[in-house]
Amino acid sequence: KKSGRALRFGLPAGVDAGRVRRIADGVFLTRDLVNTPTSDMGPEDLEQAVRALAARHKAEVSVVKGDDLLDRNFPMIHAVGRASAGAPRLIDMRWGQQGAPKVTLVGKGVCFDTGGLDIKPSSGMLLMKKDMGGAANVLGLASMIMAAGLNVRLRVLIPAVENSIAGNAFRPGDVLASRKGITVEIGNTDAEGRLVLADALALADEEEPQLLV
Repeated sequence: KKSGRALRFGLPAGVDAGRVRRIADGVFLTRDLVNTPTSDMGPEDLEQAVRALAARHKAEVSVVKGDDLLDRNFPMIHAVGRASAGAPRLIDMRWGQQGAPKVTLVGKGVCFDTGGLDIKPSSGMLLMKKDMGGAANVLGLASMIMAAGLNVRLRVLIPAVENSIAGNAFRPGDVLASRKGITVEIGNTDAEGRLVLADALALADEEEPQLLV
């Protein structure tokens, strides 16, 4: 039976309510992104989530996607995501004043992972909508940083892909080039996360941030 009374939550004296709210907002953002099914959270949808967050905090977003990844030297992001109907992309968000200490966050944005040609069993795919949890976490942290107005030059890099199966999927035994210039032989296509992160981390390192996470 409903009492008709609204629940109210109070904070102890001396607690910074604004800080609690910023943390809660970041946690809720991460939770909602991770729990959204891939039908509503593919690479394009993840990009739109980044753009929505950026708009709230007046951040800048640029995206390299599809075959432009090859032209811009992100070959492993392209290789992992090219078999999906949703084009692979590298999402780059920047916020803060020029000259402030550089903080770069890199998050794995594999929106769904079938395992590729080294396909997972069906039981192994049940939670693969959550394989973009790294991206969700860095966006939650970025939300907290921007809401707090910290004196940093923030950059968030997210390689957003689906590891799918098609005639153009990358294969076991393929040798891929990387942004770093190192070649990588594929032993198992289900080890895709390290591939997309390698290209994103190589880009992040080029700017020599004070902190790279």
